[in-house]
Amino acid sequence: MIVEDDTAIADLYSLRLRMDGYTVHHAIDVTTAHVIFERARPGIVCVDARLRGASGLAAVAEFAQLGATVVLLTNDQDSFESPPIGVARALLKARTSPSQLATAINELAPQA
Repeated sequence: MIVEDDTAIADLYSLRLRMDGYTVHHAIDVTTAHVIFERARPGIVCVDARLRGASGLAAVAEFAQLGATVVLLTNDQDSFESPPIGVARALLKARTSPSQLATAINELAPQA
């Protein structure tokens, strides 16, 4: 699942992941992400650190406690260098292409 309020970014990441054979769910906010998570139980959740209406950083621990492997997508250098507890991988969005996200998820998938 991708939790990202910028649909253009989410669409790019989703397209690539689908090309790699993943089922991808997109949520534009944390509330929607919780609903999707309860229904689909994705193994990996990619969360934007800054979302409209709620902090993606706060959601990281929640998804990790629910058993998901969490990838943090951020443009904040501090969050990248010192991600919150529960983050399996932190990526700088400005430097992460859809292919790079797919590679990171492929590396994490056996653990998810």
